[in-house]
Amino acid sequence: MQTVTQPPIKAKFATVYDAPARIAKVHGGLYVIYDDGRIEPFEVEMAPFTVVLGDCQTAELQAMWDRIAGGAAMISCTRRQEVA
Repeated sequence: MQTVTQPPIKAKFATVYDAPARIAKVHGGLYVIYDDGRIEPFEVEMAPFTVVLGDCQTAELQAMWDRIAGGAAMISCTRRQEVA
């Protein structure tokens, strides 16, 4: 079995337009990940309406990676299958 490395992700809990969300830096870009599943790029216009609350923990970061990758079904269907 091969271990797939993932680039480090840094994320913060925040509120954007008074909606709970997380702001994550992935591959050099900032993204807003809302609790309802929406993922949007962070725009400069959002800055005045954003309040950063604190750091995300390891389990929350892994859950965000899964959402960014398309969810559990997408991950399992696109995983490279190798035969020994």
